[in-house]
Amino acid sequence: MKLLIKFILAIAPLFAVDLIFFGGHIITMHEEDPLNEAVAIHNGKISSIGKKDEIMKLRTWKTKVIDLRGKTLMPGFIEAHCHPIATAILSQVVDISGFNYNSRSEILNTIRVAVKKASPEEWILAFGWDPVLVSDLHNPTLAELDSISKDTPIFILTQMMHHAFVNSAVYKAAGITIDTPNPTGSGVFQKDNQGNLNGIIYEFSALQYILDKMPKTPQGTAELLLNLQYTKYAKAGYTSISVLGPVNIAGNPLQFMENLSNNGSAVRSYVYPIKKQLDGSTFFNGYGNDFFKIKGIKLYMDGSPYTGGAAFSEPYLNTDLTLNRMGLKRNHRGSINFTEDSLLTTLTYYHTNNYQIAIHAQGEVAIQGILDAFTKILYNYPRSNHRHRIEHNALITKEQIVQAKELGITLSFFIDHIYYYGDQLEYIIGSKRSERFMPIQSAISVGHHATIHTDNPATPVDPFRAISTAVTRKTKNDKFILGKDERISVYDALKSITINAAWQLFEEQNRGSITIGKSADLVILSHNPLGTKNEEIKNINVISTWIDGKQVNHSIYTWNNLKLILFILFNYINTSIKEWFI
Repeated sequence: MKLLIKFILAIAPLFAVDLIFFGGHIITMHEEDPLNEAVAIHNGKISSIGKKDEIMKLRTWKTKVIDLRGKTLMPGFIEAHCHPIATAILSQVVDISGFNYNSRSEILNTIRVAVKKASPEEWILAFGWDPVLVSDLHNPTLAELDSISKDTPIFILTQMMHHAFVNSAVYKAAGITIDTPNPTGSGVFQKDNQGNLNGIIYEFSALQYILDKMPKTPQGTAELLLNLQYTKYAKAGYTSISVLGPVNIAGNPLQFMENLSNNGSAVRSYVYPIKKQLDGSTFFNGYGNDFFKIKGIKLYMDGSPYTGGAAFSEPYLNTDLTLNRMGLKRNHRGSINFTEDSLLTTLTYYHTNNYQIAIHAQGEVAIQGILDAFTKILYNYPRSNHRHRIEHNALITKEQIVQAKELGITLSFFIDHIYYYGDQLEYIIGSKRSERFMPIQSAISVGHHATIHTDNPATPVDPFRAISTAVTRKTKNDKFILGKDERISVYDALKSITINAAWQLFEEQNRGSITIGKSADLVILSHNPLGTKNEEIKNINVISTWIDGKQVNHSIYTWNNLKLILFILFNYINTSIKEWFI
């Protein structure tokens, strides 16, 4: 009898569960078995799924039982492409976005007020310049910004973060003259016809050059802001985020992202750094833990459609929007950031070193260049299941979608372009091309594990807006349904931010669906998306998120945030004391 009791006690933990959900809709994201009545969690993993009566037999006196009361449980959302550090830091700067302003005069006045309030040696960083959303917003000149201030550096970053406008004080502070060469990569310090700097900083490497010269946000402050931003992702329903090209605004971004992961994070971060962030660092492909992991490398093939940077196969239209507000030349065509040889060399290096490559591309010319390069690379260096990624895919063609599938390249779509910019696309590329913008249904039809993303801070964090847009293809003002044939089902939209996104990250064995053995990364919703009218999906609310079977604290008042605040105060006091003695 004693042996029997010992045996029962020994195996009891194998059947005991820590947590049971029941009493609501449960969306597992398994097509063959999409709905169940209850889910059991043990040691942070999903241990059982099935009928309520059967699952309830597993509970013990220690089991926490949660009645969903008609609400919906499903896998936690995965943001396939975002920039949390930029979102965190830019949330503290001067907001001039088209989401909140309607006129050029309002925006420039906001910048003037910020300059007047600035302390000595402070930079004014304004974010959200958007001539597409603000109808009278033509680009500022260097002389115009100098008229606001010749002494306070003014750095105005566009909403899509692909170029900026600066005054002369920025050039001086950053040590940029007419003789300064453009940085390696796609970046350009633009000049006028006389060869003088004209106040325009174009594309990533040039922007990063300026940001490197800008006064850094103290690391403790940056970590606090990032941790608060992680909480915002969790509050929106995300349990994992894919960080592509973390910006360097506050020291080593990889280091303090790792710091937060070791101290308890509200979301998991899967990171694709740029080359500069990996070269000579202690971080390498595959480095990390369950809450922070280096997944690959981020590259940029072209730029944004709203700055003239997207390399389309046909020219931008010649309209008031493109010529006067966006400042493009007639019959403008975007350009790519690589020569054929440099692209082949770069992609070959990372491919043969087993990186997953995520590369930004919006126009057909940019996308075709990538596909042609990978065709050669995969012929010479076959590698199964590489899952290289093309990001955004504004005007990818059906032929290119098929070619990408044959090459094993996966696609992620910046679907918010339809919602926020769809009303204006007819003045940028015309109605015909607008109809095939972000063609996600075409990708799903040929078998892609397609995902959607919000690319925040380019657009606000909100998975339900993205889902609703993918399903309805409605623009913000309900003016158009843009590309009826590219509308997708609600279920496919949910897949695009759960199991498909997990697959793109090589995480499909660990998360993305409610499956026995996977981590209990979950979200509880106010309503069932599968039973909600398409037009009402964007009104669904997140009740709670769970990681490893533990509810994520959505409050800003957490112990980790308190520790970061104390760290900031300690550094401030320590610095003040040193300065006092000096």
